[in-house]
Amino acid sequence: MENFFLRLSCEHPSLPMAEVKAILEAERIPYTLNSSLPCVFRFSSLKESIRTILKRSSMSFFGAKELVFCNADYDSIIKACRDVDWSFLNGKSFHVRVHRVLSSSANLSTRTLESMIGEIIYKSLNGSARVKFDSPEEIIVGILSGGSFLLGVLLGESCRRDFHSRWVGNRPFIHPSSLNPIISRLFVNLCRARPGGLFFDPFCGFGGFLIEAALIGCEVVGLDIDIKMIRGCLINLRYFNIKNYNLILGDAKHLPFKSVNFVATDPPYGRTASTKGMNLKNLIKCFLQDIYGLMSKDGYICIAAPENVDLKNIGLDVGFKLVESHVMRVHKSLIREICVFKV
Repeated sequence: MENFFLRLSCEHPSLPMAEVKAILEAERIPYTLNSSLPCVFRFSSLKESIRTILKRSSMSFFGAKELVFCNADYDSIIKACRDVDWSFLNGKSFHVRVHRVLSSSANLSTRTLESMIGEIIYKSLNGSARVKFDSPEEIIVGILSGGSFLLGVLLGESCRRDFHSRWVGNRPFIHPSSLNPIISRLFVNLCRARPGGLFFDPFCGFGGFLIEAALIGCEVVGLDIDIKMIRGCLINLRYFNIKNYNLILGDAKHLPFKSVNFVATDPPYGRTASTKGMNLKNLIKCFLQDIYGLMSKDGYICIAAPENVDLKNIGLDVGFKLVESHVMRVHKSLIREICVFKV
């Protein structure tokens, strides 16, 4: 096991870290959490864990093998960098990049740090490594976060641009209540979906969750009570070349299954969504009661609802165990509660 760190999105205080933990659990990758820093995940694990996380995650930016972890002041950083064995850069080109999380260590200049660290590396190797800004062989990446400084060798970057290619406006069929693909992938990861597992969305709408689950290798099943949604979902799945899917026109209160592995869903609410006249709280309660007996022992369900629905207690009353819950402000008049349950 080696030490690594991930630069996480600052879009939410708890969800990016929760997503990484869920991915590691889903992929059954052993790890140890080393410390908690704003928008940074420090952990010990196997090297392939970085590739797996960056391939799946929607709220991680890049990952690195950790070389330095120290206080964020010039003296501590210089000393720590001088203690590093830089021989792995012999004969190679490199570049140093330093990032600041939010306003951490505002008294330190990232450009000054990049120059200082680059000079330390160059001198320690007697000039046998050269600085190259355009396509270097190795990138040395640093992060200022929460009064600490991390430095490491960049191992990979996420594919956030791929999510933008699947943005709601780029789909043939869209709906005003559709979640963007970054949040959809987040839900899929939080339900610990695994490649080859059966993923189910009982309120599939135009297929945002199904697309993201299929892209990580799940067999996906979508259900919706509205034929218009099913038809639009079918077109969207075909547009993104999704193959392994099944769509069902049906009622989430009467599920046509014997067993389900992983569930992520966002039940209809708001002015543009239809619950076919049923109270949202009752709809969610009926759905959770029905699916409780269908969930496999290693299965998880990630579900969201407006905060005033009291989703957490509905799930607990049905008999589910609460794994985690998060609150997300969508806009001024909507705060969404996101809960992950298991049987």
